[in-house]
Amino acid sequence: LETGTEEIFPDKSMRDFSVTSKQYHKPRDEKSESKLAEIVKNIALIYVSQEENEKALAAIKDAKAQDPDDMNLLLTEANIHLKMGNKDKFRSLMEEATLKDPNNGELQYNLGVLAAEGGDSEAAKAYYKKAISLDPTYKNAYTNMAVAILDGESKIVDEMNSLGNSNADNLRYDELKTLRLDLYKEAIPFLEKALELDKSDLDAARTLMNIYSTIGDTDKFKAIKAKIQELEADAGN
Repeated sequence: LETGTEEIFPDKSMRDFSVTSKQYHKPRDEKSESKLAEIVKNIALIYVSQEENEKALAAIKDAKAQDPDDMNLLLTEANIHLKMGNKDKFRSLMEEATLKDPNNGELQYNLGVLAAEGGDSEAAKAYYKKAISLDPTYKNAYTNMAVAILDGESKIVDEMNSLGNSNADNLRYDELKTLRLDLYKEAIPFLEKALELDKSDLDAARTLMNIYSTIGDTDKFKAIKAKIQELEADAGN
């Protein structure tokens, strides 16, 4: 009565006693929102932290029954399956997540990583491209896009090394050399963007230096070489 605010009591007896003291009025009963979904979710996360994967999956199943739209539960479940080596289940859960949240760049990136691990470079590139379109500052998506592009180089080099010295072989060698240069040129913008977003990325810088050297871009080669020396000096300090 003094403050005009409604208060919640821990039990009925304390509430009734307070009403009889004339300091409170208008007592009523009301059910609070259930905390079961949150509790079960926390149990699942505890199991995850303890690497009790099977128990975590069982707890997540219970938690999803309480809150089927919780995206974090879905992603946690997917990551557990990935750690357990269940890549097909991971893929299906990530694809389910992308349907629920189609504008999430991280989901697209993770699908790209899985596609790359499965040897499907074209699918990986499509996922990374989608991730970049959703989040133009997603540095890892640019890096992995370059890696996926350059993944085709080994096949080209293997064929180049297998050729003989006939006229036909020499013509084919020139064709493959052009294809290899095209791969480099396709990868360059993604590596440059990755380095722009993270100026300390030595791996991206070194890859760019090698590419600039191969394609004969002397000015950029010298500039990136100086940048690498600067980064290495900073790392040494």
